[in-house]
Amino acid sequence: MRKLTACVLMMTLLLSGCKAGTAAETPEEEALALREEYQALSGWSATVDISVCYSEAVYDFTLDARWQRDGETVLTVTAPELLAGITARIAEGETVLEYDGAGLSLGLLDGAGLTPVSAVPAVMAQIEKGYMAKCAWAGENDEYLQISFQDPELEANTGTQFLLTFDRASHALLRAEVSVAGETVLTANISNFTTEMKQDDTGDGENLG
Repeated sequence: MRKLTACVLMMTLLLSGCKAGTAAETPEEEALALREEYQALSGWSATVDISVCYSEAVYDFTLDARWQRDGETVLTVTAPELLAGITARIAEGETVLEYDGAGLSLGLLDGAGLTPVSAVPAVMAQIEKGYMAKCAWAGENDEYLQISFQDPELEANTGTQFLLTFDRASHALLRAEVSVAGETVLTANISNFTTEMKQDDTGDGENLG
């Protein structure tokens, strides 16, 4: 298995003229191209299967996620049946979640206020502007790109970290793992990932699933 390489090398790649759209030879180059593509999105939708692990219990649920850059991001619980229909709405610039229905409270994942539901837009924030600590190919045939995000001022296995897995060919987001102080507290498997491009950009986002 290839050793994970620090993404700090990405600055060197930028200075040497690495641009999205060219054939990437390294995980760092691919990560740069992927970030540029996601920054060009106006929205995306997906099915997100989430497993939350607390010290005393594990909770599983499924979300219909519809993220929007401008406007309202809507996250609707579709399973289990007891919680189906509960909806969280996140407006631009707002950090408080408002729930329709009976409500969904599974507690905080870290000291910064991250919750199992707010983890979905938090993942998107990491893709767009988070510090890429490590990048690597993954899978038997290197068919996946994995990027680890963390606070650059903190040491490894401290604070909150995100490990995201993307399809190497399409750049579709496939999986997210959130860890706090080295312990995995949330995993999310993403399917049916489809995207919308900004109106002033060319293309229809098909390369992202």
